[in-house]
Amino acid sequence: MKRLSTIGIYRLALYNRCLSSLDRCDHEYVSSQELANVTGGIATQVRKDLTCYGKLGEPGKGYEIGKLKRMLINIFGKDKVRNVILVGVGNLGMALIAYKGFELQQFKIVAAFDNDMRKIGRHFDGVSINDIRDLKATIASLNAEIAIVSVSTSSAQEVINELVSAGIKSILNFAPARVSVPKEVELHNVDLSIELDKLYYLLKNSR
Repeated sequence: MKRLSTIGIYRLALYNRCLSSLDRCDHEYVSSQELANVTGGIATQVRKDLTCYGKLGEPGKGYEIGKLKRMLINIFGKDKVRNVILVGVGNLGMALIAYKGFELQQFKIVAAFDNDMRKIGRHFDGVSINDIRDLKATIASLNAEIAIVSVSTSSAQEVINELVSAGIKSILNFAPARVSVPKEVELHNVDLSIELDKLYYLLKNSR
């Protein structure tokens, strides 16, 4: 797989989602303009993105949906289920476990971890909640390389250090904390309060 920019990866993911919906309709081909219309982009950018992976389109027809979808499945590894673990089973953590969209995209939360003794040993929506002290030992048996972190700000760096030590290579961090990881580990931070601040600013200044 070619190394893309973050925005490039985002666009490819949008194309893949668009193709999934078209695949359920009576379509065999899709044009770059149709992809652009659905994803909010422009046709020239769609063609530029897809040309990186070879000659895929046919003049006068566009892109064969089946062929394009197989390519994107290969790029994103969606030909198999990717195991994910979750650390922090508060309100946000429980909502993430319950979210069915992950499994539709071939992600599966296989285990959760927390330090609340009232939760440890229980199951939520089919996912076992384990003692965070057993994090490293349990991860070794789960074949998981991706982790979602939804713990408190004060615990975030310590938890992420443990995940890295246990072999986790990609982390989606919802904790509103400034954290660091080694360069070989992918870290993506999602601060919901900042996202809401951005939305409010845009709303206020669009009036």
